[in-house]
Amino acid sequence: MEGAALPDRPQPDGPHYGVDRRRGAEAVDRHRERGLDLTPEELVARRRNRRLLLGVVLPSIVILALALVATTIFWGNEPSGPSISAPAGYKAVSDGYFAYAVPKAWATNPSFTDDAGDIDTSGSSGWAGEHRAYRFTAPVLGETAPAALQAFGMSRAAAFDLAGGHPVNVPGAAVSFGYTATRPGGFRATVIDSWNSRTGVELWLMVAAPGPVTEQIVSSLRS
Repeated sequence: MEGAALPDRPQPDGPHYGVDRRRGAEAVDRHRERGLDLTPEELVARRRNRRLLLGVVLPSIVILALALVATTIFWGNEPSGPSISAPAGYKAVSDGYFAYAVPKAWATNPSFTDDAGDIDTSGSSGWAGEHRAYRFTAPVLGETAPAALQAFGMSRAAAFDLAGGHPVNVPGAAVSFGYTATRPGGFRATVIDSWNSRTGVELWLMVAAPGPVTEQIVSSLRS
């Protein structure tokens, strides 16, 4: 009969269709993206693992941040030394805290130069040796010179006597004294003990050269 439903095909609004559709909807997992449900023990373990991970990562981040800050402060505080203009025929020598002018023909002597604060600059006309160290208080007149100065210009370290101590002016330094060093046999050198209160660095500069050269080196000393 025209318009009649086929007996073997359920109508869309029939009971079988409606039940199947509802069952199908109930069978679909609407939260499949969440994966399988975890047991209570697994949930506890997952939270514990997360806490452990945070316990490792967070301190590492803090340490890295502190290291970056310390590095920035360190490079910001690195000494650059005073800027000096060397006269004709001279060049500037700077250790980051003090600077002075020496003859251009002089060069750094590796035999008396190290990473502990000793620098020797020398040539055929003489030499200038410096020893640098930190101290919290200002030096006083008459202090004993460091043993490092005994080796400058010598094949073997030899003691010397200091005499004629007197205050001298070194621009940038809080306290400075001048001495004359002598040894038997006619050795004679000028020694300067200078201290910068801002950096806490003390410089002992020993110069053995002809009078005009020594005078130029000593007068050019700055901190």
